[in-house]
Amino acid sequence: MGKLFCAPWERYVWKCLLFVVVLKCTTGVTHYSIPEEMEEGSAVANLAADLGLDVKTLVERKMRLELIANRKYLDVNRETGELYVVERIDRESLCLAKTSCFLKMEAIIENPKRIFYIELEITDINDNAPHFRRDTVDLDISEATQPGERFSVSNAVDPDVGSNSVKTYHLSESDFFTIEIQTGRDGSKFADLILKKGLNREEQASHHLILTAVDGGLPSRSGTASIIVHVLDTNDNAPVFEKESYQVSILENSPIGSLVIHLNATDLDEGSNADVVYSYSLYTSE
Repeated sequence: MGKLFCAPWERYVWKCLLFVVVLKCTTGVTHYSIPEEMEEGSAVANLAADLGLDVKTLVERKMRLELIANRKYLDVNRETGELYVVERIDRESLCLAKTSCFLKMEAIIENPKRIFYIELEITDINDNAPHFRRDTVDLDISEATQPGERFSVSNAVDPDVGSNSVKTYHLSESDFFTIEIQTGRDGSKFADLILKKGLNREEQASHHLILTAVDGGLPSRSGTASIIVHVLDTNDNAPVFEKESYQVSILENSPIGSLVIHLNATDLDEGSNADVVYSYSLYTSE
């Protein structure tokens, strides 16, 4: 019986071809993309068809799915070859503070053993509303502050990304304040509160505003925060008497210490600015 011999260059070619086949089977990545929060049992794709596998052999070849992560969000149906959702996926929990979110998986079959690499992109949906870190923002502003002065307020945050993140702000109607929207280097949006009219503490000691953050989702979601402006006093009012002048009649034999007149001056300012000290002029007659 004759033996089959291969020349050295033929064995080299066969080794190269085998290496290429193995490399193609093990390094190719099948990519899928699904939105977060899909219901359990939802089909993602027919994995067997995409990998070119015979559905009839999946049970016999013990096809299984392994996630390169701590939890198994998906599985494969050996009867149909479909890749389906086992557990709802929350993109914000899975990929906190990341603009892109991927799950890496391995589909494994036996006899012979083959490994297929799968990459599942989890896309964002607008399932979160913007919210402020503080529900109430307190600002102290002097009544001497000039119009045009701006004040920083807490910006809103939104776990969603892209168009579903914070896009703009609205301020409740006010004669004294407006807002100007700024964009940070990372694309985040925040609002500066701007004084557009001079304040007068004696007329209005505080201003209550509502700041609303709105995202760009469809439909959009929003969150609010209360801004309470406390107007700080300046010494812009002088003490005043009830009258500019008083005429008093007194008997010449009135005893020393008798009450001549009761005077009272008031000051619209507050605190130390409202303290009144009474004194006579140096030119008061004896």
